[in-house]
Amino acid sequence: MKIHQCTVSTFLPSILVLFFVNFGFTQDAPIIKLPNGLIKGRVGQTIAKRPYWAYQKIPFATPPLGDLRFAAPVPSKNWDGVLETTKYDVICYQITSDSDLESEDCLYLNVYTPTDPSNKTNRGLPVMFFIYGGGFIEGNCFDYVYGPEYLLDRGVIVVCANYRVGPFGFLSTGDMTVPGNNGLKDQLLALQWTHDNIHLFGGDPTKVTIFGQSAGSASVAYHLLHTQSQGLFRAVICESGSFLSPWAYQRNARNYAFTTAGLIDEVVGKSNDSQTLLDFLRSVSAKELDQASYKLSLTEAHKNRQILQGFFFAPVIEPKHDGAFISQKMYVQLKKGDFIRVPTLMGFNSEENIFHTYLKLWFESALNTYDKNIDWLVPNDMRINDSEKRKQVGIKIRDIYTNGSDLLENGPSSVRYYSDTSYTRPIRKHAEIQSQFSDVFFYQFSYDGKLGNWSFTVKGAENVSHGEDNCYIWRKYDDYYDNSDLCRFPLPDRITQYRIQTIWTNFAKYLNPTPKKSKLLQNITWPKFDSKAQYVDILKNLEIKSEPKKETYDQWIELYDSLGYDDFDTY
Repeated sequence: MKIHQCTVSTFLPSILVLFFVNFGFTQDAPIIKLPNGLIKGRVGQTIAKRPYWAYQKIPFATPPLGDLRFAAPVPSKNWDGVLETTKYDVICYQITSDSDLESEDCLYLNVYTPTDPSNKTNRGLPVMFFIYGGGFIEGNCFDYVYGPEYLLDRGVIVVCANYRVGPFGFLSTGDMTVPGNNGLKDQLLALQWTHDNIHLFGGDPTKVTIFGQSAGSASVAYHLLHTQSQGLFRAVICESGSFLSPWAYQRNARNYAFTTAGLIDEVVGKSNDSQTLLDFLRSVSAKELDQASYKLSLTEAHKNRQILQGFFFAPVIEPKHDGAFISQKMYVQLKKGDFIRVPTLMGFNSEENIFHTYLKLWFESALNTYDKNIDWLVPNDMRINDSEKRKQVGIKIRDIYTNGSDLLENGPSSVRYYSDTSYTRPIRKHAEIQSQFSDVFFYQFSYDGKLGNWSFTVKGAENVSHGEDNCYIWRKYDDYYDNSDLCRFPLPDRITQYRIQTIWTNFAKYLNPTPKKSKLLQNITWPKFDSKAQYVDILKNLEIKSEPKKETYDQWIELYDSLGYDDFDTY
């Protein structure tokens, strides 16, 4: 394929181009008969002017209202007539926004297929089930954020499902009253729905790959630990997130549950009775609960920075029960090999938290505060309670990045502390352990292009920030950014975009990012991430390297090893 050409003819024979451009498509997609009822979708066009069939806002669960608030999801009920599934116009309540589209009745999913569901000959396509990020407090499946067209052009079906976030999805009392993780259980029910129904859209239920970015990536990793999900997927792609990431787990969920209630009613907040709290929070409006959780988010400070110590509403370790999603420490479970062993493609961007340096006043305040409270640099998963020892370890952590001077004096390189603690260290450690039991292919995304939409450059740090990889996978457009027309971007950006599309869909199709020699992929054979810690650095060219982030990673490992125990939860 000629990457440098941006015309439609690059992708399709000219006779088909003329047909699609001049005659267009039928607007209505075929009616599909699901076990719950009939649905009707719409037909759209990919970037390459191919038709695709979209079914949006398909209910997969009963609306989680009333007694179903803070409960595990229940499968959708049947409906009469033909349900219009042509528009995605509802999102779950978000802590960070106040949109008219927010609703508790939000458990819907979208299916995009490049094959006509009424055509019985083109079946058995691989399926890519996407889980969005957003720190477990926000996120959605809008197709202007996660437009599937580029992926559809490569012959895969794309599914994206809403799941509850914030208190609606992750509030927990730490006991059986509200055990928690309902957002993960929403994802699981949507995944089960996909397994049961995707054949009706031309997909193969035995060829499902789940993938996600940021909190979506951590969610994907959590599904590996839920061994009862065996058979629902055959591969995973984790982009910039793991259950070992400190932000992806909350140790003090009960405290945040009562604090949230106390922001609405002080007496309930002080009650310390789980059933009292549950009854009260089910009695208030969704809007009141949403506003209280927003007020809670305003209490974040440098000492309890969520990206370093855990989002206020995030996955928890539940009491052991039949419906538990997680019931043991994640690090311990991974080390035991007690997880679903499927091929995994995972990695991170070259400097995930570099955007912090562009929040100049905030960043300088943070570094100054940590210089004065050096023990705050110590991850809570180290479980160091002695104040003097915690301070000593804090100094060692600071010195990894500053060679003994203050963080504030080394601002640009100090950003690496944020990147390493939130992403680099836990993700690499996850890969190292998992690779002892199953195939892991590792990447670092280091290509700094205009298509990435950030273009941060700071001396002493690398350049590619958190989330830039999304711009190479999805079609995105809004008032500020639009990658629908790749001709607007330099040739190396377009080549990199096409490479990432190929790598991701190769993995979904063949369980290997480089199943055969390819000129586009520079004829490399992607090594497995084993004892040599080999990975592919995605730069202007693809480069096979060893030991990502070795300089700082080795020093972190030495600190963890010096503790004398390894029964961690995160890492």
